[in-house]
Amino acid sequence: MTRALIVVGTALALLIGGLVVAVVLTRSHDKIQVDNVLSEDFTRDVQLAGADGAQVDVRELAPFAWSRALVVAPGTSHAALEQRLGYAWDGLQGLEQGRAMVVLLDGAGKVVRFFEYRGDGQFEGFDTPIADVPRARAIFRAKDLVIRPEK
Repeated sequence: MTRALIVVGTALALLIGGLVVAVVLTRSHDKIQVDNVLSEDFTRDVQLAGADGAQVDVRELAPFAWSRALVVAPGTSHAALEQRLGYAWDGLQGLEQGRAMVVLLDGAGKVVRFFEYRGDGQFEGFDTPIADVPRARAIFRAKDLVIRPEK
C-alpha cells in the first residue's frame, strides 16, 4: 500500500511540475488595454462642450495616481511612441485605430493607463506627434469639437 501511494504521489508531483513548466514556457507578455470608461468619459465631455466651450479636466476624469500625460496624434508610429517612452509599447488598440490617444504615466515614466478620443473632433495647439502635459496642466478646452490646451 505504501509503495502504491509513493507511486501515485510521484506521478502527481511530475504532472503538476509539467503543468507549471508548460504555463511558464508558453505564457505571453501582458498587454495594456485601452481604458474604455475613461475613453467614453473624455469623448462625452468634449462632445457636450458645444459652441460655448467647456473645460475637460483629465485630473477629474482620472483621479488615480499619475504624473503626466502624453497626447499622441493620430497616425503616430509605434516607433515614435516607443522612442518617447524609452521602452516597447505594450498597448492594444489606439495607434491601430487611427485615433488620438492620451497616455497617462507615473513618476517613473511607466504607462499607468491610456485612453483614446473617439469623437469627430481634433486636437490643436499641442506639440506633434506627441505632446507632454504635466498633470497640473492636464486641463483641456473643448469648443466646437476642437480640443486645445487650457491657457
